[in-house]
Amino acid sequence: MVHSPIMPGAEPFFARGGPLGVVLMHGFTASPHEVLWWAQHLAGDGYTVYAPRLAGHGTNPRDMARVRWQDWHASAVDAYHVLARQCERVVVGGLSMGAALSLITAASCDAAGVMALAAPLVPFPNLSPRRLWFAKLFRPYTDQTDRGPFAERVLAQQKERGERVLGRVRYGMWSSVAVEQLTYVMASALASLPDITAPVLAVYSKGDETVRPHHLDALKSGLSRSTRVETHLLETSGHILTQDVEQETVFALTSAFAASLS
Repeated sequence: MVHSPIMPGAEPFFARGGPLGVVLMHGFTASPHEVLWWAQHLAGDGYTVYAPRLAGHGTNPRDMARVRWQDWHASAVDAYHVLARQCERVVVGGLSMGAALSLITAASCDAAGVMALAAPLVPFPNLSPRRLWFAKLFRPYTDQTDRGPFAERVLAQQKERGERVLGRVRYGMWSSVAVEQLTYVMASALASLPDITAPVLAVYSKGDETVRPHHLDALKSGLSRSTRVETHLLETSGHILTQDVEQETVFALTSAFAASLS
């Protein structure tokens, strides 16, 4: 079997630090690069940080059609256990689908806390079962190339930081099969909320056109057993909170949350 090479910049990130470990998971069709600056910030705080590459991501878009949502969940659980063998306690976190996976993982693992950024929990109207069936049959792949100003912002930041200028390290072509699997992640995350007992930090944004603030309402309603639920609603950031205009606020909030668990 020939394996697809990893895209430049899509490699996992690991930094060894103190006894509190932090797993940070990227979003749908993206790569660890999406949470890299977040991971570097928390590593700078002295935590042991691991940002894994989820199954089917960061290689070839066609690899996404071969995996199921359970494979992404398995990637998250594996990442948790990698740090659990090295650290006294482990916080699980992520962005978008990665945030949903962190919630699912926290419901079954002994996580010290959860940091969920823009976690999608409520079904999207344009992703009904009928439309997904039609898409899988007649449009197995769709062009989702990022041509907006946000992509230019990421490029500019990379230049300022003196990093490789790669832009967003993500797939521009999306598998309709994988999109359907994303809806299963969302449903599983929503169903997992009552089983989470660990403290939860949730951050959303009014400017997010993908995961609207009503997803935050669903999260707060479902977290009936968590020992602590801290929520924040940003003003202007788009969906990729870790790379947008309020990223420093996001980093500061997560730093303070992690410090409260140390």
